[in-house]
Amino acid sequence: MSSKSLPKPLRELVRHWSEIAYEPELGIELEKIFYVNRWKTGTTTAFDLSEAVHKFHDGAARDLYKAYVMGGQGEWLVASAIARKILEREELPAELLTISEDKVRSCTWVPG
Repeated sequence: MSSKSLPKPLRELVRHWSEIAYEPELGIELEKIFYVNRWKTGTTTAFDLSEAVHKFHDGAARDLYKAYVMGGQGEWLVASAIARKILEREELPAELLTISEDKVRSCTWVPG
């Protein structure tokens, strides 16, 4: 079942929870840029930091933006976030778990 074939209240739930998952996903990728600390301590240059930020913007940040904002894969985004413990099952409405559970069990999909 694609998100478009879901009833409107479920589509809204999927959209809401995928928006909630987007920020921590972005944070996980941002943590990979440890160049800021290196730059502050003088162990790397401003040019290296700039290059790392550029790669992040053109890579992980763009991939996540495409997945979360433009991708239309809300159910898979939520399932992936559940499988990777970005979203906890206990915090999600039962209706959302009902449509996501099969995807969570088989989920190896990661945005990007």
